[in-house]
Amino acid sequence: MKIDKNTIKEMAFWVRVRIPDEEAEVMAGEFTETLNWIGERLKNPEINTVPPMVSPFDEPITLRKDEVTDGDKVESVLKNAPEGATEEYFSVPKMVE
Repeated sequence: MKIDKNTIKEMAFWVRVRIPDEEAEVMAGEFTETLNWIGERLKNPEINTVPPMVSPFDEPITLRKDEVTDGDKVESVLKNAPEGATEEYFSVPKMVE
């Protein structure tokens, strides 16, 4: 892959920085080298030595029991309800005629 001076100038425009032409030439060469280096590494990744993982952290995952609860907070939730709420449910206006 080859990055040219015009591509560097366009990238500079989009990130709102000014880059002189001489510096754009140097940056184009550096970008090209970097992208080629990354491309070579991605062609033959060494994945056989990497163990499979669930998370990047070494801490064990703590699981909780999957239990259904209602939260037992009906009164505290409904006390903030608008007018028309019953003792167990919110009342909402009719949406479809």
